[in-house]
Amino acid sequence: MPKIAQIVDAASNLPTEILEKYNIVKIPFYITFDGKEYLIQGKDISDEEFYKKMAENPDKSPKTAAPNPEDWFNAFKETYDKGFKEIIVTTISSDLSASYQNANIAKNDFTEKYQDAKITLIDTRTCTCGQAALEIKIAQIIKSGKKYFEEISKIAKESIKKTSTIFTVKTLKYMKAGGRIGGATQFVGTLLNIKPIMEFVNGVVKPIKAVRSRRKSLEEMVNIISDRIKDPKKAIICTRNAMCKEDEEYMIEKLKEKLNYEGEIYSGTLGAVIGAHSGPGAIGIGFTELEE
Repeated sequence: MPKIAQIVDAASNLPTEILEKYNIVKIPFYITFDGKEYLIQGKDISDEEFYKKMAENPDKSPKTAAPNPEDWFNAFKETYDKGFKEIIVTTISSDLSASYQNANIAKNDFTEKYQDAKITLIDTRTCTCGQAALEIKIAQIIKSGKKYFEEISKIAKESIKKTSTIFTVKTLKYMKAGGRIGGATQFVGTLLNIKPIMEFVNGVVKPIKAVRSRRKSLEEMVNIISDRIKDPKKAIICTRNAMCKEDEEYMIEKLKEKLNYEGEIYSGTLGAVIGAHSGPGAIGIGFTELEE
């Protein structure tokens, strides 16, 4: 069976141990603060440094830029040179970033030049937790060695509709400043103690409900995800936090209890590419559930 490579953009912020375990290539985004610094996420600045910088500059909103076509082309070439002629690529929703469009430009250029290469490009229609869950599932299927490239590509595309990402933030100001607020505008101007719960639906932010405390928002997210998962044994579950690790640990404990779940929940820091638009204190849960 031919070797299959997996390339992801950094919007899911897959942890290093997952990247290494499954030999996944991660393409970073670019970040700029106040128009003065141009930083490559994960290389020139860590997530911790990024959030510290946000906290120290509350009136300045960072901006992000997607990997450009050259970044994607170079990743395809490096992977191809290692003997991988078949490549599966996943990106953040094309409604949230130009990452997918740029990857598609690179794919067309690359497959024209290297005609024995096959690249499946998947717009996940989500980001962060749900994107990570989908990418881990793809990695597991590739690693099993039981399915061909075309089969995995089909499964991955079909699984998008079985993938969810829900989240809450401490303040909506970053989403508003970054133009990523979508349907959550209905929460703007509400009382300060209202905590909004939102999700990505077909690539854009939609409101679910607002509750009256941080702890209640965490518990409500657990309830929502638990109700959506039909069979926990078939689900990949991920959580992400933006400098609120204790909240994440509490949420994971409640998730396991609610689902009677003994499997791994893949936790981690919410990467800067999403954190730039959600701010410190953002936290989310995502999952995908599909049969191979």
